[in-house]
Amino acid sequence: MIIYILKKIVTFLFIICVLAQISFCLVYFVPQSTFSHLTFIDAYSAFFKQLLQGQFRLVSGETLPFLDTLLSTFELCILALLVALLVGLPLGIFLGLSNINWLNVAIRLASLIFYSCPIVMLATIVMYYLSSTWPISIKFDISPSVTGRSLLEILISSRPDKLTALLDQLHYLFLPTIILAIQPSIMTIQLVSENVKNTSRQNYIKMAIIRERSPFKVLRRHLLPNSIPATIPQLTYNTTTLLFFTMLIEILFNRIGLGQWVMMAYRNHNYFIISIAILACGTVISLLTLLGEITAIAIYPLRHKEHYV
Repeated sequence: MIIYILKKIVTFLFIICVLAQISFCLVYFVPQSTFSHLTFIDAYSAFFKQLLQGQFRLVSGETLPFLDTLLSTFELCILALLVALLVGLPLGIFLGLSNINWLNVAIRLASLIFYSCPIVMLATIVMYYLSSTWPISIKFDISPSVTGRSLLEILISSRPDKLTALLDQLHYLFLPTIILAIQPSIMTIQLVSENVKNTSRQNYIKMAIIRERSPFKVLRRHLLPNSIPATIPQLTYNTTTLLFFTMLIEILFNRIGLGQWVMMAYRNHNYFIISIAILACGTVISLLTLLGEITAIAIYPLRHKEHYV
């Protein structure tokens, strides 16, 4: 298992290196680049020095916080996936094992309605009806120093009101996370229910039902370990769509992240920021995929041997 995880980490680092090279070429050859007055070697060294520092400096003197922006977007994606798992796993297991036809049809119909609803329209409707009762999520002039750029920054800070800042940030992230988690939750319900239903029809599950006295032991020992780990990597296959929706939510709720970054770049025709955003988007997608693979292996270590059977 350790060798498998190390291979995945090496593959992730290789992808990041390739994306960094592509991003540097785009940054170096764009019009009005900050590295245009440098030689190729000096520009290459300066680019990766700024990348390791987590900040890029523009011609105008403005500083782009690469790592802070990346962390904010990645944090919102992770929170949405966690909510999707907390909601989707129980409903998916129930839907896969339930024989109540009308309830199964109701859950599938509700999932289909929410899945077909555009996330922009849904977010706009929620913001309209909750604008008077949820002011912190609709207030567009919130300073990052007040709310904090991310939960991790607040946790590692030495500020005395850390608990209050965490609660304020979680209150601010509640609505964006819930709206962003709707479609991943629906996908989790569908995938888990199909995997649980297919696994429950296998012969070894029928033998386990005969041998085990408690149905909960069959569920815990045999059914879930053989159906849930196969679902987690499938959720990370649509990380591109999740990242796109995350950027939309960041724009709608005026949250600092890749969404605000890319919108500002396109509005000002700043190709330098667009080039760096390509690296940031690729990093978030690759990191989410890596975490999905590692989580699946940690839950069920024998899963990676299926590729060699």
